[in-house]
Amino acid sequence: MHSFKNLTAALLLVSGLAFGQANKKIQNSTITWKAYKALNADAMSHWGTVKLKAGNIVTNSNNEIVGGNFIIDLSTILADDMKGNKKMKLMLENHLKSDDFFDVKNFPTAFFKLTTVKPNNDKKYNYIFSGNLTIRNVSKPISFPVFVSNDGNKTTVQSALFTFNRKDYDLNYNIFEDMILKNEVEMTVKFMAK
Repeated sequence: MHSFKNLTAALLLVSGLAFGQANKKIQNSTITWKAYKALNADAMSHWGTVKLKAGNIVTNSNNEIVGGNFIIDLSTILADDMKGNKKMKLMLENHLKSDDFFDVKNFPTAFFKLTTVKPNNDKKYNYIFSGNLTIRNVSKPISFPVFVSNDGNKTTVQSALFTFNRKDYDLNYNIFEDMILKNEVEMTVKFMAK
């Protein structure tokens, strides 16, 4: 009996999961971004997508999300608003990947560690996700509303529109151009895990 307890404890330590918890792998996802120049008008904005490299959520015995980890592949960032001009689209995407912004050569991925999930008194977004977003090795806390739904073993999550401040993560352009860019970057996230 003693050795069985030891084996059980060892397995829990290896898996990193508490009793009754399960690990669900993210099967598909959509991450959108939008950034504005100082006037905050759609005509002065760029938007697109970026892909998730890997991710998982942790659920408890009631199939409720209690944690998770997400790895974002910054080399996949696309400027979808520029589809009509392939040359300018490529220039903007390469600029976003340069050391003016995400510096993908040195920091190819960003990370979000989900640490807290709280019920939200809102029918449209029934939970609040909180955790740490890491970009260019800088980690900052962030919270945003989400709608979580379960269908058997499948969990689907859709976030509300939320923002982060690019300057918190050293995403700075040259001093003159930087003055005409808004600091807030908008994002939405949707994924399914099972």
